[in-house]
Amino acid sequence: MIVSAFRGEVFKQVRRPAIRVTIIILLVLAVGLGYVLTWVIANHPPAATGRRGGGLTASDIAALKQGLYPASLVRQTLGGWANLGGVFALILGVLFQGSEYGWETVKTMYIQRPGRLTMLSGKLGALTLTVMAMALSLFAVNAIASYAIASADGGATTFPSGLDLLKGLSAIWLIFEFWALLGVGLATLFRQSAMAIGLGLAYGLIIEDLVFGLLGRLNSDTIKSIQEWFPISNAGYLVASFGATAPTGGPPAAAPLADGPHAVLVLLVWAAGLGALTAVVVRRRDVT
Repeated sequence: MIVSAFRGEVFKQVRRPAIRVTIIILLVLAVGLGYVLTWVIANHPPAATGRRGGGLTASDIAALKQGLYPASLVRQTLGGWANLGGVFALILGVLFQGSEYGWETVKTMYIQRPGRLTMLSGKLGALTLTVMAMALSLFAVNAIASYAIASADGGATTFPSGLDLLKGLSAIWLIFEFWALLGVGLATLFRQSAMAIGLGLAYGLIIEDLVFGLLGRLNSDTIKSIQEWFPISNAGYLVASFGATAPTGGPPAAAPLADGPHAVLVLLVWAAGLGALTAVVVRRRDVT
């Protein structure tokens, strides 16, 4: 039954223009902003370059270009698009679940066989597959862009090892999966898409960082210990574990509060918790 529900969801979702457009927009932004625009700036730096009082130095420009080459593919993709790409994963999660309420198809799904949890499992399986496809596509387009830029500059075109690529892909998939399940959970709780997207964006981009940014001024070990168990912070820890570099010309990045394995564990717990919460709400809520 779950396999049939999964196949039905895949059949339905891959034909939705909104799903394809969401992924395509992410890929276009990743190449356009992450590579093309950065390469143009590096090759046509501001007039103040190298002068006292501002601009990029020659070493800054060299470092900027090195970050665009294939050897930096994993760091560039994770550092630039782990959380921002997570916003698009959130939208995917909301579209998968929230649209059912907008279409008023929830009753049809959940009051007939094979059962609510079976249908939800199929939906979450299809969402996981879609998120993985988005992560793979992101790495693929970035790899093509980095190779093209390195070839144009006469730079090194050697990619990271297969193991490093697999680790990077797994990391960004886990971050995207958390965001997607957050979207599903919020859409289920509020039975709509608009509020789910709004609250998800508010929490993911503002609330957690703002709260711990303010509390962090207290320099309290207790606050730091609490922060180590929140998802957005751990997404940052996971990215930092791959050696994400500080912005060109900026101060060195602060050491993360937790390492990669800790971040993976916390994100897995949050993802599982969101999936379980969604299942409880779907199982117990009256949809008739």
